[in-house]
Amino acid sequence: MRRPLPPLIGGVLATAALCAAAPLALPVGPVPVTLQSLIVCLAGALAGGTGVLGVLGWLGLAAAGLPVLAGMKGGLAVMAGSSAGFLIGLPLAAVLAMRWQPSGGWRPTLLLMLAAHGLLLLIGGSVIAWRGGDAAALAMLLPGAGVKAVVASLILGWAGRR
Repeated sequence: MRRPLPPLIGGVLATAALCAAAPLALPVGPVPVTLQSLIVCLAGALAGGTGVLGVLGWLGLAAAGLPVLAGMKGGLAVMAGSSAGFLIGLPLAAVLAMRWQPSGGWRPTLLLMLAAHGLLLLIGGSVIAWRGGDAAALAMLLPGAGVKAVVASLILGWAGRR
């Protein structure tokens, strides 16, 4: 399927948008609320595989120590912290979002975006629980995940009509 964004532009935009969202973090619970899951879902849906590569490129910049993660942080130590499961899940959510079909309608789009955000919460919460943390505290992230799934669906609905 042809994606709305040309391959190179989609990958570069995904990385740039993820970097630009770094200062926008709301510190609540074990992990901050960010726009990165929204961007990742849009990257996979709109740019396909190059959007996923853009997400991986952003993670590479973070691993190199650049302050591109939530709260303007970076480095392997930060990546191994409480958000480790979410960082693992982000490229997987982008891959799941690649299943988006512009002609699919709003219901399948919303379900797909909810599934992608649910995957992130599942992986992120599993890693937190595995480390002995309070995965139940992630419940405060559910409303934000729902809102971001709806926003992603609206953007994709608009992009699908173009």
